[in-house]
Amino acid sequence: MTFSIRPAKIKDVPSIVALYFEATKLMHQISPDGFGKSMESSLNLEEENKSFTKALDDKDTVILVAEQDRKVAGFIMGVIEYHPDDLLNAPYLTVQYLCVDKKFRRTGIGKSLMKSIENWGNDKGISTLELIVWNNNEPAKALFRSLGYLPLEVRMAKKIGNKVKRQTPRRSR
Repeated sequence: MTFSIRPAKIKDVPSIVALYFEATKLMHQISPDGFGKSMESSLNLEEENKSFTKALDDKDTVILVAEQDRKVAGFIMGVIEYHPDDLLNAPYLTVQYLCVDKKFRRTGIGKSLMKSIENWGNDKGISTLELIVWNNNEPAKALFRSLGYLPLEVRMAKKIGNKVKRQTPRRSR
């Protein structure tokens, strides 16, 4: 399968948004019970088109697309971060989205997009790339491990209910 990777253009935004919607729906489906509810209702076509269009004009943001037969088969979006955190020195590159059309998965597109964004970051003088992957997204974790990425931390959550428990005041004797 032959495909090319190139910087995204304004004409690619509808395809990028469609892939983003597809990936968001999949992530909602695989989200742990009780989590991911906001993804269910947060998709707004007009807002996402504006958001990705605006990102194309940001000098610290890159969107690359994988194209096969003039069709966008996947995209990756990264942002240069200028604030250090506990583990990373700034500046570093954060991959915000990596989405590959389900028809093109397991063809090397995701790996090529990751290598291309690494090259973009390297050209900008960035020495660290970071990303977040859901713990139950085994295909993505396998991809990132195969590219040399290491887990740095684990984010944990627990649903404890929506009701605030009131304590009954004690009566004094």
